Amino acid sequence: MSTLKPQYLQLQPSATDEKRWVAEITGDDPTFILSREFQPEIEPGVWAMYDGWYQIHGQTPGITPFQKEYVRVLDGKMTRRLDFRFVKEHVPQIKAAEPERKERLKHQIISVFNEIKAEVPHELVDEAIMQQQEDLDMVETSQELLGGLKVLLKQKDRIIKRYKEAVENFRDEW
Repeated sequence: MSTLKPQYLQLQPSATDEKRWVAEITGDDPTFILSREFQPEIEPGVWAMYDGWYQIHGQTPGITPFQKEYVRVLDGKMTRRLDFRFVKEHVPQIKAAEPERKERLKHQIISVFNEIKAEVPHELVDEAIMQQQEDLDMVETSQELLGGLKVLLKQKDRIIKRYKEAVENFRDEW
């Protein structure tokens, strides 16, 4: 994984089952053979794709649909229609990329934090977010970071509103 700059994939629901999703392959799994971490939508119908291995389901206008298809993104370029056995053979390489996955997820979380700080520019907000950023170094797995990113993306608007109210109340008290 060489880049922290994402490519964006816009997906519409599959014609076969009306579902759409992107899952990053992160290692092996005793039940499903490959472990998958379902990625959050960055905005409705849009996923950020970084260098890595994925399984994708859905359709994009102008290209053939993804039917639970395995792909690899390398240097921002996607290779499609990978054979399951081929992906399985690369599990040691996929697992070895855990440190890069963690750094990428931290980068994604910090990007959302920066959006929040831009919406509510205030010293107290900066301090609160700086503490949360420091706490990211204590998180041990990419799964935990992914969970945090999902919550942050879902609650970003609510967090901004709460910070704006807190700043306004702080000003009123002075």
